[in-house]
Amino acid sequence: MNISGLRWTISIISFVVLIFGGVTGLYLGRFIPAFSCGYVGSHLRSGMCVLPVFQSAVSYCSWESFKYLGEMFLYFSLLVILIGRAWCGWICPFGFLQDVLDLIRKKLNFGYLSFSEGVRAKLRCIKWIFLFVALLLPLWAAFPVLAPSVAAEFSCPFCQLCPGKYILPLVTADASRVAVNYRSETAFILTALGLLFSVLVIFGALMKRRFWCPYCPMGLLLSFYRKISFIKLKKDSGKCTMCEVCYNVCPLEIQQVFKERESEDVTFSDCTLCLKCVEHCPEDGALRATFLGKTLYSAKYEFSMPHSQRERTDE
Repeated sequence: MNISGLRWTISIISFVVLIFGGVTGLYLGRFIPAFSCGYVGSHLRSGMCVLPVFQSAVSYCSWESFKYLGEMFLYFSLLVILIGRAWCGWICPFGFLQDVLDLIRKKLNFGYLSFSEGVRAKLRCIKWIFLFVALLLPLWAAFPVLAPSVAAEFSCPFCQLCPGKYILPLVTADASRVAVNYRSETAFILTALGLLFSVLVIFGALMKRRFWCPYCPMGLLLSFYRKISFIKLKKDSGKCTMCEVCYNVCPLEIQQVFKERESEDVTFSDCTLCLKCVEHCPEDGALRATFLGKTLYSAKYEFSMPHSQRERTDE
């Protein structure tokens, strides 16, 4: 089995286990470093995204809530250190759904949307805005000095905006979550924006690989651990011919991997460790994935077209 086949197998198994594993009584906790949404029925899901725990702890602002947050954060950190952003590339249920939508795009022969490096640089602030919403706005709920009726709606603000809240329950045939909340003006605005983001992500994923991932605050959190995570993407610059194949196959369109000439570690912050770059790299050993310094998977030489004839590919 090639690396793409292995990744699809693990992604499918992870999706079934995280979204439907609760049916068997499996419980994996509330500290999952991936979008396993808490709005999927508790009788179905086996694990839950850690972001609601972060938001709730801040909004309650009590010793007990922060003690619980510390425990969940420890488990979360251990999981991230173990495999880094491979959680995004191999395990995340929402990432898997985006991959499925990309398959549909290929089958329907839709055109591919590509952003320039300049556009991507300007859009990077979006994930920081989402992280700000998730980790700082709940402080308003904890200390509702101004507009307490508005502050009351910010105990879990990012969850109301998150497309996972509206899309993942649809997979389980639960449409009750896919609605605007009219409880208050603030709840209406948050849930209306969430539905808008969800529609945007669905259509975006039908035009661009992993459309949501560059703006995901969970991915941003995981990227903070990339220097200490056990899995890394390494490059031997002496073997690299700068053919750009790694860039062409990268779902996140990361250019730095082929451009980097100094550092051996090319596990950049947006990298989801899907390892497509290693799988498609035509130069023996130019790219490799390592675990605690030991090579897990290395690029192999294969006959390929001359560089001038290569075209951008979404394979």
